[in-house]
Amino acid sequence: MNIRGACLLAATLLASACATSRAAAPVERPALEVPPVPPRIVEPAPPPETSAPEPVGELPPEKPATSTTRAKPPVSRDPVRDTQKPPEAKPAETPAPVEQPPAPPQNTGTQIRTPATADAAAAEKVVRETISRARERLKNIDYQRLKGGAQKAYNEAKDFIDRAEVAVKTSNLDLAKGLASQAEKLANELPSR
Repeated sequence: MNIRGACLLAATLLASACATSRAAAPVERPALEVPPVPPRIVEPAPPPETSAPEPVGELPPEKPATSTTRAKPPVSRDPVRDTQKPPEAKPAETPAPVEQPPAPPQNTGTQIRTPATADAAAAEKVVRETISRARERLKNIDYQRLKGGAQKAYNEAKDFIDRAEVAVKTSNLDLAKGLASQAEKLANELPSR
């Protein structure tokens, strides 16, 4: 029991050493002053410009759809109508010349180029080389020997090539580069002859 008493005595001494006779006073801080919400001013949108559309000259008559077979006129069952002569066809009036819209103004300012399009000629050359490699690879593949999935990949590669060429023509070189690389990747995965 001596050990038990010694432990109890040590615990009370430690507890009394941590206790203080006065409580710490809370630190007083100034209250935060929140500024008032600024008034919300919404300016009305300007009214749209109302201008009368420009008059357009007479439009040319629409051309009838051409067909390889001619439709037969309906057969009339009225004997009175059959005896009457059909009205004479009026000569076609020549339409007034249509004014051509003015050409869009030329951009005289400098063109801003991003780093991706800084050297468009070099980028186009890289895309065209990739398309060429993919085409050559597809030429060395016998389409008839390919199985269903491989034929589908072959057709997709050709489609990617066609779409890449269209993208090059429209100067969308980023898209063209992606399509050309997809075509080359598919072509390289196909078995050659």
